[in-house]
Amino acid sequence: MRTKLILSLLVIFSLQINAQENNKKCITTQLVENELENNIEYILMRENLIDYQKENKKNNYQKQQIITIPVVIHVVHRTQDMVGNNTNISNLQIEDQLRVLNEDFSKTNPEFPNPPRNTFQNYAGNPNIKFCLATTNPEGNPTTGITRTPTSKTSWDADDADEKNYMKLSTQGGINNWDPLKYLNIWVCNLSNSSGGGQTLGYAYLPGIQASSTHSWKDGLVVDYKFFGTTGNVNNSSDGRTATHEIGHYLGLSHTFCESGGCCDNDEWNVNDTPASDGIYFGNVNTSTNNNTCNDLAYSNVFNTDVLDMDENYMSYASNTWMFSNSQATAMLNVLNAQTWQGGRVELKNSTISVNCTGIIGTVGVNEYQLENINIYPNPSLATLHIASQTKINTLSISNIIGEQILFIEDFNANTIDLSSFENGVYFINISTYKGTHIEKIILTK
Repeated sequence: MRTKLILSLLVIFSLQINAQENNKKCITTQLVENELENNIEYILMRENLIDYQKENKKNNYQKQQIITIPVVIHVVHRTQDMVGNNTNISNLQIEDQLRVLNEDFSKTNPEFPNPPRNTFQNYAGNPNIKFCLATTNPEGNPTTGITRTPTSKTSWDADDADEKNYMKLSTQGGINNWDPLKYLNIWVCNLSNSSGGGQTLGYAYLPGIQASSTHSWKDGLVVDYKFFGTTGNVNNSSDGRTATHEIGHYLGLSHTFCESGGCCDNDEWNVNDTPASDGIYFGNVNTSTNNNTCNDLAYSNVFNTDVLDMDENYMSYASNTWMFSNSQATAMLNVLNAQTWQGGRVELKNSTISVNCTGIIGTVGVNEYQLENINIYPNPSLATLHIASQTKINTLSISNIIGEQILFIEDFNANTIDLSSFENGVYFINISTYKGTHIEKIILTK
């Protein structure tokens, strides 16, 4: 059975090498294929979860209560980028991405109730999942649910077998994950592709790896900072749906299209109401979109006629998407109800981690960036500012009230800073360590 399963999965998740567009947009396929070849625990978890999905595919969660998922956003940024600049994205950008996720996973996104085309409107499902920033870290201390880690790396190569996961390791310039059974970890960083052939926007492992004794550190999402949310330091084409797509994978969904060439239907694992398709559609979806690449009557599904391809599905590669199907919603909820030994995420669903769902992070002041074991005094200061840190300071900068940087020190190893040449007023000190960023308002009164 195992050999048959592995071969079947490798066929489903093999890369489409002939795509003329951005076939590297999401490399979940490649991640899963590589892991299945090298990780016996993952193979067993995938077997268990697939069996669970088949046994529970008729579950009806329509009247369930909202499931709240604790989230931690790991911003891994270039050392020189201050908060809000380039790779060190702002709280507002993070808040905007959470808004998009919570709309998409509650079917309250702006495309409804009148989507650009209504072909599959009756099949649109509501997972009823909410994503909220954690307010308690793994040590039980208060947190904003955002970590900021400066790194000397310019970017992370999604084409490199090892580097694509290195932002998840403190030893490699990134930051270690928080317990994947209790938190959804999302790393936001600058992705690159050394071998060309497209640009990777994000990726995530299909569920099961979170239970691995040696590979659980890989679990979670990676999203390029330019495609995280719709505002801030984003690409003009970013609609925030990269994270939606990747969380779909994280909760067990496959792509809606066939990646192995020719017609195929990925529904046998999770769902039966997304039509079979041949290849990838990258274009816009509207009332004129009429792709029908496979005969759906040749497959086991809910359709009694041959229907169009469901290009508007979040798990497609179309340039605009707006829905999960009903069975996709059920599949994701099955993952959240399956036990850990079954490859499921019931511990995440039942996580007792406290969260902030109020959406106020965009307006929180600089005091939210307070790392432990850093003390800056006296404040107000007459001229000399003392810096006490138990962690090596990678960079220290001071900006004035209008955001102009007036001091920058790399590898700061002193205990004091002389402010006597500064004018009286309000300043902001920004300290970066491997644990994150500490920002504090200081007042100079000579």
